[in-house]
Amino acid sequence: MADPVGVDGVGPAVADDAAAGYGPPDPSGTEAPRVRRRTRLAHSVRFRLTVAVVLVVGVSLLGGGLLLTRWVESTLTHDLRSRNERVLASMADILDSGNVPTELFSTPSELSGQINDQMSSSFAGRARDLEQVISTTYFYLDGQAFSQMKVRGVDSDGRLVLFGRVGPALPDPTDAIESTRSVPTKWGDLTIHAVSPLAEIDRSVNALRAALWIGLPLLVLAAGAMTWVITGQALAPVGVMTRRVRELSSTNLDARVPVPPTEDEIALLAVTMNDMLDRLEKASVKQRQFVSDASHELRSPVASIRTQIETALRYPDDVDWPSVARTVLAEDDRLDHLVGNLLAMARLEEGRFGPRSDVDIDELVMAQRARMSDVSLDLSGVSAGRVWGNSDELTSVVRNLLDNAARHCRSRVVVTVGEEGPWVVLTVADDGDGVAPEDRQQVFARFARLQEGRARDSGGTGLGLALTKRIVEHHGGRIHVEDGEQGGARFVVSLPSASWTGAPDAT
Repeated sequence: MADPVGVDGVGPAVADDAAAGYGPPDPSGTEAPRVRRRTRLAHSVRFRLTVAVVLVVGVSLLGGGLLLTRWVESTLTHDLRSRNERVLASMADILDSGNVPTELFSTPSELSGQINDQMSSSFAGRARDLEQVISTTYFYLDGQAFSQMKVRGVDSDGRLVLFGRVGPALPDPTDAIESTRSVPTKWGDLTIHAVSPLAEIDRSVNALRAALWIGLPLLVLAAGAMTWVITGQALAPVGVMTRRVRELSSTNLDARVPVPPTEDEIALLAVTMNDMLDRLEKASVKQRQFVSDASHELRSPVASIRTQIETALRYPDDVDWPSVARTVLAEDDRLDHLVGNLLAMARLEEGRFGPRSDVDIDELVMAQRARMSDVSLDLSGVSAGRVWGNSDELTSVVRNLLDNAARHCRSRVVVTVGEEGPWVVLTVADDGDGVAPEDRQQVFARFARLQEGRARDSGGTGLGLALTKRIVEHHGGRIHVEDGEQGGARFVVSLPSASWTGAPDAT
């Protein structure tokens, strides 16, 4: 049964945590899994993403709230100052016109009425501004002209309170906005003052600040909860894939992870994992097949040697011991050749290459002439061809191709070597039955032998051509099979020429 996953959709199950021995031992058997779950949750993508969103959103909203309160406070203060300036400008125009100075000798209430009437006409269409200013602002006059004028209602500080907001005293200058305007008279300058307390603005800003203190945390919590839910939904397929992958082993590599229908990065991850599992399954099948085939091929010569020896020992007087020795040596040679090919194949697959130098392919072909005494070997088409490679590996290529041709030919094998542009081309052709077009890729597979070549006395192991293809490819070349002029198969090997300079042919 699959192990359950955590709430974040990833991570090992609690039972696995306890079995793994995370944390100190707990007699009850519950404390260690609980500690491990908390640790796993704190390191999960879901938790870290939620914390990051909460921090980013929280800091952003906090900064935005501070800027908003400052902006509202500055806007309200500027608007109040502007209204006061407009009222003072109108009052200065009235006093400067000479219409009011004679009324300064009236009572403050009479003076206020006079100015109110004239300002109302001046503020036609803006009565709301006038009412807002007058209801929230203290207005008073002072100046050196009061020392020469007998003005009624001047207080002990030399101020004549006109109209507007009433109260026991003017507000503290630090808690108010004050605007002034000077008006020249024949007695001297008079200064009009408008003092507006900041209490109303402070109440408005405090109300906004209180609303933000309540609303912003709720927005942060909502963003965190939304991130937690969305991340959990997004990572749910990852949890399913985690469980499925945990269930995989070498015996059930045919299982696949489910692909969510979202067509997003998670779905792409699932598809990629399934592709990887396909490759692993194919590699596992090939490995098991390779081990099976190698075991079978190794067992055959060993069994043949044992049979020959046991038979000879059972009837020692009736046995031709030189013939037994020749048979055993032939099987031993076959076994040695098979083991050598297996080791060479393993080195190539591990990427272990031998030292390289200039190699003459024609010399490698000529060196194999003595081994091919059982067939008619035509070397008339062999000319110079030099490549950059490993001599032992390329010798194996030539030998494997010649041995394969000798096994399948009727009597004649034709070999050619020559340079064709940037390539050195080696061809080995026989007069046998050839290779069918549908089998021309299969012959290069490991332990692949066609039906025609499956007789045990043919001596083939199915590794020679596979090894040849890998050696050629590791030398930057290519190999293929085609129909030969004698009716059999012709193997064509093309290797990069070491003497190619890039110059076009003279012809």
